[in-house]
Amino acid sequence: MSTVGMPEKPTPSDQRFYEGKVVERLKRIDIAESQYGWFSLKWTKPIMKRLIQQWFCGMLVICPQISSKNGHPMQFVHEYYGDDSGYPEPKDQDDEWKQESIDLYVLMARSICKAYPMSTTKGIISFSDMQDFDWNKYDMGTKERNANIGSVIPNKLFRMITIHPDDKMIKFYNDMTPSARKKFGFEQYDDYESAIQGEIDILPENLPTFVGGSFEVDILDSLKYLFRREADALELMLKTYEEMVENDELSKPKHMEYLWK
Repeated sequence: MSTVGMPEKPTPSDQRFYEGKVVERLKRIDIAESQYGWFSLKWTKPIMKRLIQQWFCGMLVICPQISSKNGHPMQFVHEYYGDDSGYPEPKDQDDEWKQESIDLYVLMARSICKAYPMSTTKGIISFSDMQDFDWNKYDMGTKERNANIGSVIPNKLFRMITIHPDDKMIKFYNDMTPSARKKFGFEQYDDYESAIQGEIDILPENLPTFVGGSFEVDILDSLKYLFRREADALELMLKTYEEMVENDELSKPKHMEYLWK
């Protein structure tokens, strides 16, 4: 038996330790399947449509050309809940929509694991621009409903970096103890420049334009890369994308205008 991090010549103590880790991971995977359908859940057209809409709004995007200086995959978020984003008003956030949100989270996490194996061994670094966050529209129950998923799926969040926080976010950050920030890898900065300087050992020089950088991410190519090991999902994504373009259903927020030049 061998696993990630195990010495080439393990001692009996090492062997017992890593055997325990393997068993623990297998148990978590079993829970992930029984509770969330980690293996059996299938991409559907409505869920795929939501994914495409999100990525073309600059939310939860992973670009194969960008990783951290120490090799972590990076996920970029421009929080956006405009009317054209497809994100419903609170009164329309019904149980069906909430369950679909959970399924989307699970399916995207699974596809990320397949496309970016380092997301399971090193973990993902997220970089989020919060300037357009909408407290009135955002479903605050989302994080609570998704909390258990993160504890059982293989990929993990290594570090969270946010910029442009509002007063409520600043208070939340200041109320956290230094040990809590370190535990969750959470850092918050006033603006893009401060984040680049504060995370100089981690962040690459070129980040996406929709979070303040200068790199123009090809969203469609990034989606193709995400599904390159899932033929059925790739086919569904391309077909759904073509229909959305034909029906003029893709959002075109200002921070993504480079896509439509």
